[in-house]
Amino acid sequence: MTFPLPESGPKVPQRVSLVTQAVSILKDNINTGFWSGQLPGEHELCEHLHVSRVTLRKALSELQRESWVNSSRGKRRLILPRPRPSSATTNRVILLTESPLHLLHPFTIYWMDCLRAHLSEVGYQLEIHTGQAAFGANATRSLAQMHKQFHPAGWVLYRSNERMQQWFSAQSLPCVIAGSRHRNVSLPSVDVDYRATCRHAVGQFLARRHTRLVFLNPESGAAGDLESELGFLEAAHAARNEAVQATVVRHDGTVAGICKKLDFLLARPQRPTAFLVSRPAYVLTTLSHLLRKKLALPQDLAVVSRDDDSFLESIVPTVARYSSSPTIFARKISRMVLEIVRGAALERADTRIMPTFVAGQTLG
Repeated sequence: MTFPLPESGPKVPQRVSLVTQAVSILKDNINTGFWSGQLPGEHELCEHLHVSRVTLRKALSELQRESWVNSSRGKRRLILPRPRPSSATTNRVILLTESPLHLLHPFTIYWMDCLRAHLSEVGYQLEIHTGQAAFGANATRSLAQMHKQFHPAGWVLYRSNERMQQWFSAQSLPCVIAGSRHRNVSLPSVDVDYRATCRHAVGQFLARRHTRLVFLNPESGAAGDLESELGFLEAAHAARNEAVQATVVRHDGTVAGICKKLDFLLARPQRPTAFLVSRPAYVLTTLSHLLRKKLALPQDLAVVSRDDDSFLESIVPTVARYSSSPTIFARKISRMVLEIVRGAALERADTRIMPTFVAGQTLG
């Protein structure tokens, strides 16, 4: 099914910087053929645009980053040919997600809406396609049918599995992964730096003299979750302390499944004293089950959430967690998608965002 994102409300006047205006004028003059081959010199361009050299150079740097021009020392900037889309290509950008919109995290809805707005500004339309077909066992056939039907200018994959990523990589289609890339895939991606996040979390536990550590993670197969496990185990190994025991425990994502795993761990003669938990919903299940077992936090156990959600702010004791900026994520993903629909080659261009650690009472 296709769900166009809602408009974000009535438009209001925007303050547009001189650099942005200069970039727009330069692009218009290139598209209309007013300049061809090479751009005029900087002095002439400053006079034409009525801007300072500092402003001009910022605008030219933006053009070069977007592959509109190329520069060589001592020579005028060369105007690069613009990619001509296939006659079958549309102005659509299709975002694939397994979950329907009403189940998505507000963080995700925010960057999707920002992406829609940024694409709309340059003449592209973002369409959200949800459902199991593209994520299941017959993903290859479903994806091929979708590409034949829509011929989009670009694709965005959210929470994609390895099979999907491999198909888009093999087809060399313009595609950005909103998430982490599997290692045998050649696609650009934008995600939180989960590996570094989990290394940092282990450091927080060790600083508080916890040595029996558990990372509670779903059996998702998602690249970001796998990177998290690597970071968790790397940090424990780097401690070079024989007393440190780090265990990755995977669950099926159900409340009953998480509680069963916790009961097994708590029944050990030397039970864990520190839990790192991915996904806010699983953190809530973990906390409530531990409290039901009459365990005090952080006196008996410490818990850190790898991720953040607004409802975690309302939990007592307050949850130690890692919070990412939706604004930064939206800016990064929008820039990368705009580049690939304009023909830029961004194979294996991974952008990682380090979240902010929010100290909470569950850590102590």
